[in-house]
Amino acid sequence: MEGLSIAMILLIISAVVVFVLTVLVLERNIKSRLVFGAFCLSLVTAISILGYTYLVNTSTYTEPDESTIRHITAQQQAFGEWYTIYKKKLENVDYYWVLYHRILTDFKYERISLNEAHQQLSTLETDVVGLHKEIFQMMPPISLDDNNYDLTASLLEKTKSYSDAQLKTIRATKAAADPDKTIFNNHDQQVQALNDARLLNAPDMLFTAREITTLRDNLTIPEVD
Repeated sequence: MEGLSIAMILLIISAVVVFVLTVLVLERNIKSRLVFGAFCLSLVTAISILGYTYLVNTSTYTEPDESTIRHITAQQQAFGEWYTIYKKKLENVDYYWVLYHRILTDFKYERISLNEAHQQLSTLETDVVGLHKEIFQMMPPISLDDNNYDLTASLLEKTKSYSDAQLKTIRATKAAADPDKTIFNNHDQQVQALNDARLLNAPDMLFTAREITTLRDNLTIPEVD
């Protein structure tokens, strides 16, 4: 019984007791010996399969050795340092989106003029260009394993595409807000023009859950029971 947990031992004892009691009860109530024998055989088979499955799962588990733990720890550190920088840039991407939507909202409710909206979008574009360059200069840590490197590269590639679309959206909206080039004099039409520029160019949602989840699993040191 060595290697079995106390919980599993108790579970086996309980299963045996239930089995014996079930057999005694059914023996008194099932008149057909063939049916009774088939039932007992099915029950024994089911218990055997469950026990075998547990033993296989516990016997195939190997405790991570020191070398494995050191390797995972080094991977954690390499990715963690990179991810801290990446997360900060992603926060800036979100921050610039907030500013962008605030400009559109302020113009819609006439808190700012078209000329002011154009000026603010021009300033925003300059800031986003700088962030865009920083994101495109990022590379996955070369010390990562091939699998973790590829996952990080996929995460970064999605972010670069998103940053591209963000910059494209801001530039298109700025062009639509140019008071010297707009073909609309009506405020509602100008609002619609800016909104159309946003809808036509805005990026899809940035979905990186698969990469993040897999990386988290890869960089987690297995717990010892």
